[in-house]
Amino acid sequence: MKNITLSIMFLLVSMVTGQSEKALVKEKKEKMEMMMAWKLTEHLKLTNKEAEKFFPRFREHRETMNSFTDKEKKLNAEIKEKIERGDALSNNDLDKLLDELSGLERKKIKEKKSFIDGLEGHLNNVQRAKLIGFEHRFRKDIRDELKHHKKGDKKRDRPQFDKKGNHFWK
Repeated sequence: MKNITLSIMFLLVSMVTGQSEKALVKEKKEKMEMMMAWKLTEHLKLTNKEAEKFFPRFREHRETMNSFTDKEKKLNAEIKEKIERGDALSNNDLDKLLDELSGLERKKIKEKKSFIDGLEGHLNNVQRAKLIGFEHRFRKDIRDELKHHKKGDKKRDRPQFDKKGNHFWK
């Protein structure tokens, strides 16, 4: 009886912990999305009218891109599992994996091009060009900030500048 009670308590604690971890991850993701939207609005200098048309499309684009990333992660997890189990990988298996991964990369590129092309008439060419590299630079900036934060580096309070001395987000 004591073992059953302990097992139930352990199960309940793990369920609560699991839910709180999921909620925490969801909350962090939402904060990141809000921060990205804020930085994007600032970086592209979007008017309210432009933002109203841009962000629904942007969210849809991000969902599509996330689905590609999820598929890529699944493929990588499958191959990692096979390797860890010691399964033999034939040339055919490896070719199939490479074909699927490269197909996903092509779809990502096609989706990104289609998204940016579809913004013609809603954003000007400078805004569309700024959008091309935004996410990569945004993620790099976040990583750098986290790295400095973990080190206790006081430089993180300073604005970020590129090699020419221009403020990163301007």
